[in-house]
Parts: sequence; C-alpha cells; structure tokens
Amino acid sequence: MRTWLKSALARAYAAGGGLRRQHAGRLVVLTFHRVRPDGEIAQARSMRNLEVPVSDFRRLLVAMRARYEPVALRDGMVRAQPPPRGAFAITFDDGWADNFHHAWPVLRELNLPATLFLATGAVEDRTAFWWQNPALTDHEIERLKHQPAARPVPPVAGMADKRVAGTGDFLTWNQVRDMGCSGLVHFGPHGHRHELMTLLSREEALADIRRCWQLLQEHVPEAVVPLLSWPNGDAREDLAPDLAALGLQAAFGTRRGVMSVRDPVRWNLPRNNVDRNMACHPELLPWLLMRAR
Repeated sequence: MRTWLKSALARAYAAGGGLRRQHAGRLVVLTFHRVRPDGEIAQARSMRNLEVPVSDFRRLLVAMRARYEPVALRDGMVRAQPPPRGAFAITFDDGWADNFHHAWPVLRELNLPATLFLATGAVEDRTAFWWQNPALTDHEIERLKHQPAARPVPPVAGMADKRVAGTGDFLTWNQVRDMGCSGLVHFGPHGHRHELMTLLSREEALADIRRCWQLLQEHVPEAVVPLLSWPNGDAREDLAPDLAALGLQAAFGTRRGVMSVRDPVRWNLPRNNVDRNMACHPELLPWLLMRAR
C-alpha cells in the first residue's frame, strides 16, 4: 500500500479517536536496532533497513511523547494500575556502539528511558555477528537465518582471529555502565551468541541465555531488568519454567501489538519494530500505531 494512502487512513483513524481508544491503559513497546548519523554515505553494511538516522529517531520520539506517556519498560510491566492514556517504552536490540554515540544523547536530552537488550557475546568477546558480511544481501541473510551450517564466517579485517572483526561496532562494558549509571537506561538479555533459540537444544538455549544473564548481572547489576528479548523473535514457550528459575519474569518477541499490565501472556510479548523507511516517513507513525493492536 502506498505511503500516502497508509498515512491518510491512519490519520483519519487517529482523528476520530481510534488510537486513543485502542491504546488507553495499554503499553506500546517500540524496537530499534541501530541509530546512525544523518547524511551518512551508504556503506557496505547488511541490514541497513534496521538503521535509523539520528534526526528521524529524535523526531519520532518527540512525536510519541506528545501522544503517549513515556515509561521505562520495567515500570510499565509492574504497574498496579494501567496508565489513563496510552504509554510507550523504547527498546533496542543487539548492543551496537551507535546506541551509545547517537541514540543515548537523544534519550538524555529528551529525558526518555530505554531498555537495551544485549547480545553479550558481541560486547564481551568482540565477536562479529555472522551476517556482518558485505557480500550478503538482506534476502540471503533471511534465507540463512535458519541454516547455521551454510552461514559464512564473519568478515575479518585482514586478521585470522574473528574476535577482532567489528570491534568498533559494539558497545563496551564501560559504555554500558555509563548509560546504566544514569538511571535512564536498563539492560536485559538477548542471548549470548544471538543464536535463534528454536535451532538449539533445550540445554544449549538455556546455557546461552544463562551466560548472557550472568554477564549482565556481573557488569551492570544496578541496571539490569529481568526481561528477555528473543533473538529474531523466535520464542521458546517450553523454556518458561527454566527462565523463571533463572529469575527472568517475561520475554519479548517481534510480533506487532500492545500489552497491558494484566496480560496473561508473558513469554512472547509484542513489540513494534521501527525500521528505516518508517522513521524516514514520519507521516507513517500513525500507521504503525494503528497496526499495534
């Protein structure tokens, strides 16, 4: 559907009070990945659709704050009473360094809380994700997600040790602690190796999540939240008792939607992804919100 038609339909729905009624007393969780400088020359990076220019990021958050009550995700999860109007929470996945360099200054300026779900292998081991290969198209990446044996080795900048690859792409523990000390930013597990949990055995999946959770508790104990983000949104409902035993309380997937404090579903909660196209077309924000049901 064309951008102008989506925008027109959603604006009409919002003008009639549809969004206000739809989200009253509920929480809309937004998901970002990377926030990049404005006007950046296109580089040979995969998954650029998940990168949002910093000015678009700021404009979208200002627009959300005008419509909804901003809350920290952990606070929105435990409220005894739902907010009288719709609320929103900001989340990031993976652990990219640009979250610190470009997103964090905006969050601090606007005094908006956020939760970063970290794939701790990238932070702790400085290991590139397998899809950080400029030879891969986004279509190929989607195809290979569920074919681990066929994935290429992550690119290495002239060195044999893959730990060196992409070192500057990821947050450091010092940067994590700097954000955590502010009280605005909290951190939850996103798996250690960012593997799809549905491809792992029960033991492997739990070991991966446990390692991630332990590293977060070790490095930034004052800012952790007992909330998991499933890599790629591939949820494992059968792990719920084990995750609870680790001290985790809920998990988020990637399906669109909203949640309430009384939502009985706790291990595949909805989030709404903000991609490059949506962020670059602010008129599409009501469309994203209208589809969050």
